[in-house]
Amino acid sequence: MKILISVCGEGFGHTTRCLAIGDELSKEHDIKYMAYGKSLDFIRKCNYDAYETYPEIRLQGQDGKFDIKRSIFNNKYNPTKAVKRELELIKQYKPDLIISDCKYSTVVASKLLNIPFYIITNQNYTEIDKIKFIVYPVIRLLNLVNKQAEGVIIPDLPMPYTLCEYNLTMLNNLSFIGPLVRYNLKDYDYKQGDYILSVIGGFEYRYRILELLNNISKRKDLKVKMVCGSYEVAEKINKIKSPNVEVIPLTTDMESLIKNCSFIVCHGGHSTLMEAITFGKPVISIPDLDHPEQENNVKKVNELKCGIGLSHRDLEYTLEGAIDEIINNGIYFKNAKKLSDICKSHRGRDNIRKIVKEYEEKRENSSKTGISISKSLKFKI
Repeated sequence: MKILISVCGEGFGHTTRCLAIGDELSKEHDIKYMAYGKSLDFIRKCNYDAYETYPEIRLQGQDGKFDIKRSIFNNKYNPTKAVKRELELIKQYKPDLIISDCKYSTVVASKLLNIPFYIITNQNYTEIDKIKFIVYPVIRLLNLVNKQAEGVIIPDLPMPYTLCEYNLTMLNNLSFIGPLVRYNLKDYDYKQGDYILSVIGGFEYRYRILELLNNISKRKDLKVKMVCGSYEVAEKINKIKSPNVEVIPLTTDMESLIKNCSFIVCHGGHSTLMEAITFGKPVISIPDLDHPEQENNVKKVNELKCGIGLSHRDLEYTLEGAIDEIINNGIYFKNAKKLSDICKSHRGRDNIRKIVKEYEEKRENSSKTGISISKSLKFKI
């Protein structure tokens, strides 16, 4: 089959799990991507074919705070422009199936062209008081769309170990398939490394975390590797970096960096957290302020005691203590290792292949019988 994978490019988390999907499915199918910005550049850097599309929104923020109004309402980016572009690209490629990772303009285009689609997501629900008159109607609308998909795929562990638990409401076509990571984990043997890995992402409003981590590294003689996700951010931190800090603007070898680190300092993005627990690495997680999805992920991290969640508001007083706590309290390493062992029996890459295989078989059967494929397919682990 010809399968088009559409990627939301706001942060690398969507990109990395879509690369895992494409890598697995390309063994049996013709795969193309649709992406934009740094996500597009990264996919092409990994030697995959990708069409260029437009974003629906652009994440905005300042001083660690996520600004949902500025992200949604802007003059440059809007869903209508993205839908128009994606209609053109879908007509050009003529896919048999579309997999959309939180890129709902692609879903609209899929519906208009009557092409079956799956949705990858780690959020279809939230609780928020600020501007709830905007957020709640949008979520209700998206869940109406989710119900029309062949399936809604959650790249997370089943309950009670689901990191995105507090960002979900159950749907009949929803399936937990396990982590979707880029790496082959079948021969992975756990090891505890000798450096802290910082995976903060390329948004300027998170730069303060890198500054603080750099200062702590210098003061406590800690080895730190910082993956910045941006050449601009990397250049800025390079000017002040401690001798113990290695600055990495972008990398295609995150596997080695995670395998060999001791623990990870990151924001609250779902994919980064899933990669961390897959390798059994504890986290210090610092969600963007006023970002309920990330804050909910970190709430679950705290409950599972596989890491420590902090707030941007008082990082100057809490980050160093959290680093000491992770280093000196073995409970975090023990629980992260436990989650890693669970991940071994819930391999997202294997399960995404099974889902598509099931769809393909039903498609072939329907073409023989003339009966349309049911919209209620649900993969069960």
